[in-house]
Amino acid sequence: MLEYIYSDEQNPTKMVVWDLGRRCNYDCSYCTGWMHSTTAPFNKLDQYKRTADFIDGYYAIYEQFHATKFRPVLSFTGGEPAVNPDFFPLIEYLKEEYPYFVLNLTTNGTWSKRRGQFLLDNMDSITVSYHCEGNDKQRQLVRDNLVWMRERIANKHKLKVNVMMHVDHWEDCIDLIENVLKPNDIKYIPRTIGDDGRNRYEWFEDMDGVMRRTSHKYTDVQMDWIKGHWQHENKKVGDKTELKKSDDGDVRKIGRMCCGGRCMTTKAVDSTKETDTMFIQQSNFKGWNCMVNWFFLHIEEDKDVAYHHQTCMAKTSDTPEVHIGPLLEHVTTFNANRGPICNLSRSDEYLAWLEDKVFREGRPPTMICPNTHCGCGICVAKARTNEDFERLKAKYVT
Repeated sequence: MLEYIYSDEQNPTKMVVWDLGRRCNYDCSYCTGWMHSTTAPFNKLDQYKRTADFIDGYYAIYEQFHATKFRPVLSFTGGEPAVNPDFFPLIEYLKEEYPYFVLNLTTNGTWSKRRGQFLLDNMDSITVSYHCEGNDKQRQLVRDNLVWMRERIANKHKLKVNVMMHVDHWEDCIDLIENVLKPNDIKYIPRTIGDDGRNRYEWFEDMDGVMRRTSHKYTDVQMDWIKGHWQHENKKVGDKTELKKSDDGDVRKIGRMCCGGRCMTTKAVDSTKETDTMFIQQSNFKGWNCMVNWFFLHIEEDKDVAYHHQTCMAKTSDTPEVHIGPLLEHVTTFNANRGPICNLSRSDEYLAWLEDKVFREGRPPTMICPNTHCGCGICVAKARTNEDFERLKAKYVT
């Protein structure tokens, strides 16, 4: 059992995941109705500008207390961000008004070369998610765009592909990897389908009346391929850090994908020294002090809400009341320590509350983990005891 965790104290990252809306030109069976829609209205530029101003204000409150100054990363997602015509003037607005933002995009890659050139010119990094349930024309367009982009990117690390490994379209995924990604030296990650935490392997009727299956069961052959891929990646990493073993005994040298392969420093309860590792086995930190709100922010435009973090949804018990719209009512049960921190349409009220809280208490609040499972954010500084946490926090806070 661990006593505390921290990482990258000299190079912190403020990650803002900005879901620009559910509108998408795909209708994948493994993507829930509350995450995407082929008919949802587009959000408008004025709405995006208001949210950008909120992000800047939120960051400014925390930034004055960070010991190391850094540029926050805005990671655009959806739906499909690039299907909205107002996405492109939003980027121009951000480049002009908030040039300190780092801009990243996750996209399905089904755009014209003209739009693609705009993305290459303005994005700091691009992640393309390859979805096999698109039609033949869409899949070929994505393949062509990947090769076209790679030919125009001097820094190959600017482009990455998440291959959604579909059990029913397995050979298509393998063909993309072997005949497009590898020959063109395009970085890729094979992603298993089923990260919504519900383990829905069977078909069910979704909120929009469509039959969906959000988790896939892989055959032994498919699982052997996935394990073989990560074993190969492990070998390439080398012996730079202490090795950890996963539950099935496989040696892990590379970190979690969501942690960006970040090296983390830990101390076990029964140990007197710290250990550097790329992989954390423990996932239950309920009751621990955590700095997740210092390094993360999650925006949901269609739901008109913001969270400190997308998956843990931790908040302080005195956070002002938030209006829960119909898109959120069926998702989960929120409580005093878990849920949105504000409505985007009233974000100025939240910033005023946060500024007053900082004035009264001296600095932004600490989160107390309300969950029995940490699916993301493990890399954020956290500790079991108040004493250890205050010592860790001093590495990041003035």
